[in-house]
Amino acid sequence: MGTPLSPPPSESAPPHSGHLQKRSYLPDKELVDLLRAEFEARWPPDATGAEATARYALVPTGKLLRPLLLLHSAQAVGGSVHQVLPAAVGLECVHVGSLIHDDLIDHDDVRRNRDSVHRRFGADHAIVAGNALFFTWFDTLGECADRGVPAARVLKAMRIQARVGRQVCQGAATELCMAGHFDTPVADYLEMVRLKTAILLAAACRTGSVLVGARSEHAEALTRYGEALGIAFQIRDDLLPYGANPDVAGKPAASDIRNLRPTLPVLLARDLATPAGRVALLQAVTAANPQALDTVREIVHSSGAGARATDLARQYSDLALHQLDALPDSLSKHRLAALAALTDDRTR
Repeated sequence: MGTPLSPPPSESAPPHSGHLQKRSYLPDKELVDLLRAEFEARWPPDATGAEATARYALVPTGKLLRPLLLLHSAQAVGGSVHQVLPAAVGLECVHVGSLIHDDLIDHDDVRRNRDSVHRRFGADHAIVAGNALFFTWFDTLGECADRGVPAARVLKAMRIQARVGRQVCQGAATELCMAGHFDTPVADYLEMVRLKTAILLAAACRTGSVLVGARSEHAEALTRYGEALGIAFQIRDDLLPYGANPDVAGKPAASDIRNLRPTLPVLLARDLATPAGRVALLQAVTAANPQALDTVREIVHSSGAGARATDLARQYSDLALHQLDALPDSLSKHRLAALAALTDDRTR
């Protein structure tokens, strides 16, 4: 997957000053419609067993960020959407499969403002459906070969995805080990985020470029872009419970507190709060009481931790934007640049 990105050099780093700018992202309707049609066709309303459970998780679709990253990355280096479309579908499958398992681990009963899969079908069916979606990830790469992608490229993409899958699991295990450890250094937390979340966005970009035979420097630039974007995305996700409308997350706002899970706003508040505020914060987060969210929210804001985290997310999205300078100019390159705007206004 290449060398991990270093954090932004300073909190005063200037925004990107080149010709690429973050704009409000308008999804490519043609690509979104194409992807949605694929999910409807592959998981029809009359699906049964694990496929029916998978359909509930997949349809209606979410934002389709990861498959869009894969398709835009392929197009940005001159590739064909037709050849890599199955891989884009597979990438969404592994993302949704991981969410199914995450909700089960976290005991979260709501996802995208409706019952989570285990709440609707039971834990056993949720585990099986998640596993099936993971295998779909690899099956779809074989479909790319059927559409003319050379076998060597498919093999390379498969190795990328297998390696990334293991790293995502390592990130998830690290997050579990962090539970209750509110003395976790911010740098350690960001490394966990890189593994659990950002590396899958990086894989989307890298897989799309590798399957269409991109030059190595273009594939590396897209990988770095995806990783920086993923870190920015997760920071914004961490901030959702502390925003004006915490329900926008589509899942319980107090989930992380209930699970004794440190997140970036809490870790920054720990470092920035007054001594009294720090004591109150640690008492609140270690109580594992969802009612403590109001106390945590007040300290996150009063300490400046919310503003600090917001600024860090902006730095990472600017860092992502810089990586695109290595690519030839194209509509897809500008769409990738515009995706960075999603991290400046994070909603589900």
